[in-house]
Amino acid sequence: MKLPYLKRILLILTILFSAVVSKAQSNDELLNLLIKKNVLSQQEADSLRSDLALKEQQKRDKEKENQHNISIGSRALQISGLVQARYQGFEQSGVNNAFDLHRARLDAKGNITDKWSYEVYTEFATTTKLLDAYTAYQIADYLKFTAGQFKIPFSYESLTSDSQLEFIDRSQVIEALAGRSKDVIGNQNGRDIGAQISGSFVKLNNRYLFDYTFGVFNGAGYDVSTDNNNHKDIVARLGVHPIKGLDFGGSLYSGEDIPLATTKVPNPVTQARNRYGIDGRYVTGPLSITAEYARGTDGPVHRDGWYAQAGYFVIPKKLQLVAKYDTYDPNKTITTDRSIIYNGGINYVFNSWTKLAVDYLYKHEQTATQVKNNILEAQLQIAF
Repeated sequence: MKLPYLKRILLILTILFSAVVSKAQSNDELLNLLIKKNVLSQQEADSLRSDLALKEQQKRDKEKENQHNISIGSRALQISGLVQARYQGFEQSGVNNAFDLHRARLDAKGNITDKWSYEVYTEFATTTKLLDAYTAYQIADYLKFTAGQFKIPFSYESLTSDSQLEFIDRSQVIEALAGRSKDVIGNQNGRDIGAQISGSFVKLNNRYLFDYTFGVFNGAGYDVSTDNNNHKDIVARLGVHPIKGLDFGGSLYSGEDIPLATTKVPNPVTQARNRYGIDGRYVTGPLSITAEYARGTDGPVHRDGWYAQAGYFVIPKKLQLVAKYDTYDPNKTITTDRSIIYNGGINYVFNSWTKLAVDYLYKHEQTATQVKNNILEAQLQIAF
């Protein structure tokens, strides 16, 4: 026989009170017992579970509020950052070994609505630079609009977050052709100002088979107020994911830019700056294999290069061994300027936000006289 109505109400109030002082598992067990005793229906119990979960979430959000009433880590504002302290030991004579702050960054992002988001990402190492400042609106999985300053959709390695790289440095060809340190337009961190559309389509077994990105950019790089020419650069990328863990990508860049005088490009006037590349990555268990090829044209100069690397966790999620073959030719018409780097390293992951990386770079140039310019690098990373 069911209990009288008043007694049922008292029992329900008792359950709500116990939510404050008891664990969620105990509450769940008590609700199941009351269902078994016909005190509550399944629908009433489910409703109580939802109320308890909502109260717990509200309590957690309240605990995160700071003195300015901003909820750190909420959907409206999420604060994170990256610090990478590095040591470089140079074998080349005349170059001093040194410690430096490789990267020191602060990231603020959040959601304005369920479909509308923003991000502001700033670099503080050496000089303060605004890296990312954009807003994005996602209509559906297959269509997302992004406008502002952000990474151009070119090259797998360039698009990989700095904290997720398996080596301390990116490959030579990516540094030279993806708007990074060795590019003729200078170090733009692979970023530019413009707008793009992107999305994923053809879903199979809870996984999309394809994704695409198409963007139009100034071509002058990041953190600049005006374009240095009237031409707008076009970038496109297509990704294919045939099976779980296997990814292929193709990138195309078509633009015109004025090379910096410091890059030693003859007659630095507006000229073609075109690139294309293909990449692939396979991850299965502790093993990861990545390869990428890119080719570029800067006026009359043709450049290309590629790399292949592998990583293996000898201790799952803790100790990873990595190796890379990295080759780059800065001018295809010259036969003695190709450089090759054999890179071997060890990554030790302390936890989800702290990692120590040690790399040794053995360098070889196609020149008559070899320069002893090998490098030993060590980097401690904190990503919070």
